[in-house]
Amino acid sequence: MPAKGVDWEQWIGIRGAAVLGAIVLGLAAVMFLRYAIEHGLIPPIVRVAIGLLVGLASIAISEGVRTRGYRTTANALAGGGIVVLYVSVWSARVLYELIGAAPAYGLMILVTVSCGLLAWRHHGRDIALLGLVGGFATPLLLSSGSDNPIGLFGYVLLLDLGLFTLARRGRWPVLMVLALAGTALYEAAWILGRMGPERLLLGLVVVAVFGVFFALTGKMPERGDSAGGLDVERLTRIGGVLLPFAFALYFAGNAELGTHLYPIAALLLLLLLTAGWVGRSLAEPFLPVGAAAGTTAVLAAWFVRTRFTDALAWEAAAACLILALAPHLWYEWLRRHGQEGRSQTDAALGSSVSFLILLVLFSLSPPAPSLWPWLCGWLALAALVLRQTALSGRNRMQVPLGFLLGAGFAWFFLVHRDSPAFPAPALYLGIVVAVALGFQALAWRRLGSATARAADAAAAAFPLTVLLFLLGESLFLSLTPGLFLGATFVLALLAVLSATRMRSGPIYFAAVLLLACVQWVWTLSFAGPERHGVELLLALLLESIPVLAFTVWPLLVGGALAGERFAWYGAALAAPLWFPSMRYLFELRFGDAAIGLLPVALGALSLWAAFQARRLGKPDDPARNRALVWFAAVALGFVSVAIPLQLEKEWITLGWALQGFAVIALWKRLDHPGLKYFGLALLAAVTVRLVANPEVLSYHPRSGWPIVNWLMYTYLVPAAALLGAASILRRHEIGRRRPWEFNFYSGEHPVGAMGCGVAAIAVVFVWINLTIFDFYSTGSELTLSLDRLAARDLTLSLAWAVYALVLLGIGFRRDSVGLRWVSLAFLVLTIGKVFLHDLGELEDLYRVASLVGLAVSLILVSFAYQRFVFRKRESE
Repeated sequence: MPAKGVDWEQWIGIRGAAVLGAIVLGLAAVMFLRYAIEHGLIPPIVRVAIGLLVGLASIAISEGVRTRGYRTTANALAGGGIVVLYVSVWSARVLYELIGAAPAYGLMILVTVSCGLLAWRHHGRDIALLGLVGGFATPLLLSSGSDNPIGLFGYVLLLDLGLFTLARRGRWPVLMVLALAGTALYEAAWILGRMGPERLLLGLVVVAVFGVFFALTGKMPERGDSAGGLDVERLTRIGGVLLPFAFALYFAGNAELGTHLYPIAALLLLLLLTAGWVGRSLAEPFLPVGAAAGTTAVLAAWFVRTRFTDALAWEAAAACLILALAPHLWYEWLRRHGQEGRSQTDAALGSSVSFLILLVLFSLSPPAPSLWPWLCGWLALAALVLRQTALSGRNRMQVPLGFLLGAGFAWFFLVHRDSPAFPAPALYLGIVVAVALGFQALAWRRLGSATARAADAAAAAFPLTVLLFLLGESLFLSLTPGLFLGATFVLALLAVLSATRMRSGPIYFAAVLLLACVQWVWTLSFAGPERHGVELLLALLLESIPVLAFTVWPLLVGGALAGERFAWYGAALAAPLWFPSMRYLFELRFGDAAIGLLPVALGALSLWAAFQARRLGKPDDPARNRALVWFAAVALGFVSVAIPLQLEKEWITLGWALQGFAVIALWKRLDHPGLKYFGLALLAAVTVRLVANPEVLSYHPRSGWPIVNWLMYTYLVPAAALLGAASILRRHEIGRRRPWEFNFYSGEHPVGAMGCGVAAIAVVFVWINLTIFDFYSTGSELTLSLDRLAARDLTLSLAWAVYALVLLGIGFRRDSVGLRWVSLAFLVLTIGKVFLHDLGELEDLYRVASLVGLAVSLILVSFAYQRFVFRKRESE
C-alpha cells in the first residue's frame, strides 16, 4: 500500500497558522511590557496584572474555541497564554521584585502544572512541550544565586515525574528524552560548578536517583503518535543507565573529592544491577556489556589517581569483587530461569576479567603494600572467572586466566620483593606453588569431561608464566639455591603433568626449555669463587634432578606421550640443556681435571634412555625410532664433548673421527637424517682440523722414526673413518632421501659419500706432504719451509705422481669418473710443480730423474686410460 502523502495545505493553513499566531501573541505581550517599561505608562504591578489576565484570557478563549471543533487553534491559544503567564511571573520576581522567591516558584510551578493538565485533558503535545521548556527554565529564570541542591533537584524530580505521566498518557516518549537532557544539564552544572568534597555523597545520590528513574520508567504504550516512538523510549532508558557513568568517571578521577572508593562503588553497583534489568527488559544485548565497560573505566580512573595503602588496597579488592558479583549473580538468576543470554555472559565474564587485570596491574604501583589484599582479590576473581567459564562453556578463557595470574604473582615478586612489607620468599613461593596445585586439582576434577583440556591448559599456563618472569629474578640473588631451584622445578613438573594429561609435546618441551633457561641464568649470577663448596654441591645436585626427571618422564608415562615428537625432543635435550650450568658448577667445585666425567655421565643417562626406548613399540614404529635416534644422538654428542674436555691435541681429532664413523654406522641401522648430518658434521670438523689447522705441527716434537710416527695414526685413522663413512653412505644415501633433501642432491649422486671421499683424499695428501717434510727436517719440531731443497722437492713430486696414479688405479677399478678426475688434477698439479719449481733448481741427474719420473707417469696414465677406459667403452 503506498504511503500517504503530507497534506501541506492543512499543515500550513491550520497548524502552521495557529502556532504562528501563538508565537505572535507571546511576542506581543513581551513587546507591550517593554514599551510600558520604557515609557512609564502604567505601574509595574498593573503591568504584571495585565499580563496575568491576558494569559488567563487566552487559555479561557482556547477552551471556547476548542468546543467549536478548532482543536489546533485552541492548543495554539493555550500555549500562547502559558508563555504570557511565565513571562508575567518572571517579571514580577526578577524585573520588579514585587514578590519573593518562594511565591514566584509557586506560581511558576502552578503554571507548569496547569500546562500539564491542559496537555493531559486535551491530548496536546505542543502544550506539553511548552510546559517542559517552562518547567526546566524556571530555576534559571528565578535563580537568586544561592546553592540549594535539595530544593533544585527535588523540583526537577517532580517535574520529571509529571513529564513521565504526560508521556505515558499521551504516548509521547520524546518528552522523556528532553527531560533526560534537561536533568543531565542541571546535574552537570551543579556537580562541576557547586559540589565540593563534603557533598560527594549528595552528588552520588542525585546521580543514582535520576539514573534509576530514567532507566526504570515503564514501557510506553505500543502505539504512539510518531514513528519510531519505541526507539525514543529505548534511547531514554539506555541513556538513563549509561549517562551516570560519565559523572562516576568524574568522581573517580578527581582526587579532591576524597580517597575512598566505596561511595563510587555503591553507585556502580546500583548501575550494574539496573543495566542488567533494563538490558533484559529491552532485549538490548550491548547494555550490560556497556555498563561493565563503564564500570571498568571508572575503576581504572580511581586506580590511576590513588596512592595505595593497605586499607585502600583492601577497599579496592573488596570493591572489585562485589562489583564483579553483581553481573554474575544476575547471570546466575537468569540461567536458573532459562533466560540467560550472550550479553549477560559477556558482562559477567568481562567484568571479572577486567577487574582482575586492574588488580594485577595496579598492585605493582609504589609504595609496596601488603600482599594479602591483592592476593585475596586475585584468587576470588579467578575463582569467579572459573565458575563463569564453566557455566557459559567458554572454557578457553581459562588459559588467559592462567597467564594473567602467573604474570601477577611473578611481577609482584619482582617489583616488591625488597619491600619490608613483603612476606618471606619461602612463604610467597609456597603460595605460588599452592595456586599451581589448585589449578591441577581443578584439572583433575574435570578429567574426562569436555572442559578437561582447557583446565589442563590453564594449569600449564600458570606455572610456565611464572617461570618465564622468574628469568628476571635469575639476575638477582634474593633466593637461596634450595628455594629457587626447588620451587622452579616443582612449577615445571606441574606443567609437565598437564602436558602429559593433554598429550601435548610442545608444552612438555616448553616446560623443559624454560626451566633450563631459568636455572642457567640463575647459576651464572649465583655461582662464583666466593661461594662455599657445600652451596655449589647442593646447586649441582638440585640441577641434576630435573635432568633425570625430564629425561625418563616420557618413558615412565608410556603411551601418553609416545606419539608426541616434541616430548621426545624435550626428554632427549634435557641433559644438553642443563650441561652448561652443571659444567660451570662442577668446575667451580671440583676443578677441570676430571670434567670429562660429567658429559660421560650425562651421555650414559641418554644411552640408558635409548635402550629403554627400544621397548616402546615394534621396530618399524616411527615414535619408537624417533626416541631411539634422539637419545642415541645425544649420547654420542656427549662423547664428542667429553673428548675435547678431557683429552688434547690429536686425540680430539681421533675421537671425533671415530665417533663420526660410529654415528654414520648407527644411521645405517636407524634411518634418521639427524644422525647422518650429525656424523657428517663431526667428520667435517675432523677434516678442517687436519687440513687447515697449523697448530697440528706443534702437537709433538719430531719422532726418531720416519714415516711410522704420530703423524701416521693422526691422519690415516681419520682417513680410514672418512672412507668407511663414504662406503656406508654410497650404498644407502640415495635410497633414504627425504622429500626435503632432493634439493641437496643432483641426480643420483650421493653427496655425503662424495664429500667424505674427497675429504679422505685431502687428508691423505696432507699426510704425504707432512711426512716428507718431517723426513727432511733437521730441527726438533716439524716445520714447513718453502726454501728450495732438491731432494725434498723431487721426493714431493714423485710422491704426488705416485698418489695420482694410485687414485687413478682405484678409479679404473671402481669405474669412478670422480676419482679419475681427481687423479688427473693431481697429475696436472705435479706437472706444474715440476716445470715451474723443480726444474729451475735441479742439476745433473736430479733433473734427469725428475723428467724421467714425470715421463713414465704420463706414459702410464696414457696406457691406463687406453686400456681401462676407452677400450672398455669400445667393447661395450
